[in-house]
Amino acid sequence: MKLSVLTIMAVMAACAWCAPQPRIELRDLSIVKNAQFTLGDVATFTGVDAQTQARLAGIVLGTSPLPGLERVVTSEQVATRLRQHGFRPEAFDIVAPQKIVVRRAIHLFRAQRAVEVAIQKLREATSLPDDAQVVCDTPLRDLSLPTDDVQVTAGEPRALGTNLYVVPVQIACEGTPPVAISVRLRVSQWREVLVARRAIRTGEAIDADAVEIQRIAIDTDSPDLLTDPAEVIGKIARRPFTAGQPLKRSAVDEPAIVRRGQNVKLLVRLDGAVVETGAVALQDGKAGARIRVQVADTRKTVLATVTDAETVTVDVH
Repeated sequence: MKLSVLTIMAVMAACAWCAPQPRIELRDLSIVKNAQFTLGDVATFTGVDAQTQARLAGIVLGTSPLPGLERVVTSEQVATRLRQHGFRPEAFDIVAPQKIVVRRAIHLFRAQRAVEVAIQKLREATSLPDDAQVVCDTPLRDLSLPTDDVQVTAGEPRALGTNLYVVPVQIACEGTPPVAISVRLRVSQWREVLVARRAIRTGEAIDADAVEIQRIAIDTDSPDLLTDPAEVIGKIARRPFTAGQPLKRSAVDEPAIVRRGQNVKLLVRLDGAVVETGAVALQDGKAGARIRVQVADTRKTVLATVTDAETVTVDVH
């Protein structure tokens, strides 16, 4: 009986001596998603039970790098973490490559997705016509995130001015703090307005072939916009227009009916009496405009009002 006990103990000792040592095998490159990475993210385990493996896998080794970047981990750092969590590093066969690299996963989040969510929220929150055109007013940059599992939510729109809104958007994903951005949206309405059919130069007299009615998206229903070609035909462009650009009342002028150097009839009105004399226009002038003229007899320069294509008047008080 005594021999049997000694035999069993010897066999058990031999088995224990022959049993393989638990192994922790560290990978040379590990891609991680979360803000912190664990031993389980960078290593595989053999020769341990399920409970021990779970404990080992949950040991936090450090802070993950930013998305797309990487950091190096040493086997000494792993050994230190094992001790901090109640494990003896010498109890394991730790197999480590020369360099242990941890890289943060990166997924490109397209800013257009945030814009689309903001536009949908604006349409839900306001009574926009179905054909209203909504565009992002300022450029937004794409974001680098650790995962493509992203939650995008939009807050209540806030009006900044006529047809201009800002919508707060939050972008959240696991492993990184939420990102908040403000999406500026401009709303345009479709209207039929008068536009330049071709390029129009400054000072050019506008004819019927130079303009047409088009249905375009405009920011505001400004009274300065024109809808009838008759309102501009024969008038003078005060600034250049490109083809397709809307014309405005403030950007066209009546044509001059008196030209510089032209001989005109000057009527001088004083206390109900009218004196007529000759003068030379020193400036172009439209009807009702005040221009400088030189009196033919005295060579004196005076300001006169254009009455018609041949007459200017001066009121003396």
